[in-house]
Amino acid sequence: MDKSNFKITKEMALQANEDIAKRSITGSYIYLVIWFSIIIPHKFYERSPQLCLWLTLTLIILAAARIGLIINFNRIYQKNPKVWKIVFFTVIWSIALIWGMFCAMTFLFPEIGYMSLSFIVATAGLTGGGVSALVPSRALTLGLLTALLAPGGFVILISDTYNVSVSIIFLVYWIGMYAVTKNQHREYWQGLEASFLLKEYAVELEQLNTLDGLTGLKNRVFFDQTLKQEMKRALRIQSHLSLLFIDIDYFKKINDVHGHLVGDECLRRISSLLKELIRRDTDTVARYGGEEFAIILPNNNKEQAIIMAEKIRHKVEVMKLPYGETHIALTISIGVSSMVPELGMSEEAFIERADNNLYKAKHNGRNQTVG
Repeated sequence: MDKSNFKITKEMALQANEDIAKRSITGSYIYLVIWFSIIIPHKFYERSPQLCLWLTLTLIILAAARIGLIINFNRIYQKNPKVWKIVFFTVIWSIALIWGMFCAMTFLFPEIGYMSLSFIVATAGLTGGGVSALVPSRALTLGLLTALLAPGGFVILISDTYNVSVSIIFLVYWIGMYAVTKNQHREYWQGLEASFLLKEYAVELEQLNTLDGLTGLKNRVFFDQTLKQEMKRALRIQSHLSLLFIDIDYFKKINDVHGHLVGDECLRRISSLLKELIRRDTDTVARYGGEEFAIILPNNNKEQAIIMAEKIRHKVEVMKLPYGETHIALTISIGVSSMVPELGMSEEAFIERADNNLYKAKHNGRNQTVG
């Protein structure tokens, strides 16, 4: 199964390419390690100094390029994912093709034929390790597999020195590695998809645990945690923080006269209005309890908070809740608390200010804001 059978998101593609980069760290230098492990005992640098020099320099340059792409993965990939993939894949395939072609040369030219067995063994090892490491991408693994094995297999097939059976072994090895990497590729993407689904479920569960079931607003637990964080932040940077406490006027009467279903609809309608009016990502709208709502307004002073409170109050005042052939009039009372937090001030004290002002608003006749 190819990864095209999976629903690939940008986050999954980023994770897969990041995994490829991490898995490629060993491969960045393993070619050089094996190269020197072969040419030094065979004294290739003495027998063919010029060829040895050029091949060694080429492998070093490509290894350095590969390491540079891995180190700078985040910067390059975030800027242009396509560029990173094209350059990285080209470097991987270039190293593999150079190795595969030199391995084939050891079959063709007697003067370097003494290294052919070493290169066959090394090529088999590089193929197995390379395709397993790069398995998130089928294109990358198949390209690597072909670049390493095809040149040698082809040369052996047309060569008089080696029999056809050796070439068949190359082909069988290619097919075997293809089958292995195909399964590994499918398992990798299945695992990656499963891990992202688990993350999504965890996020959804966390969101459900912070939402009020009736209104869809944040719940009391979320409000308490957020207020604590916002007070710490406001204390640290010495910025204004405002809190609105909102209570629906005569809500008990609405429940008693019209029923709890109508009361629930009142809560939902006001909740929708609050979500519509409070649009900043930094603000928090929560159902505090019963018919009470709370709004946290970071970086808002008292004047700004009262302006927002009055805007909300007026919108509720002109909103009519349909009920049969008539409408139910709704009003709210709002208490405002605003300050630049001082060291030692508690969330309870901040809430108490807003709650006291809400009490004053209701005591003074309701449908008003007190701050």
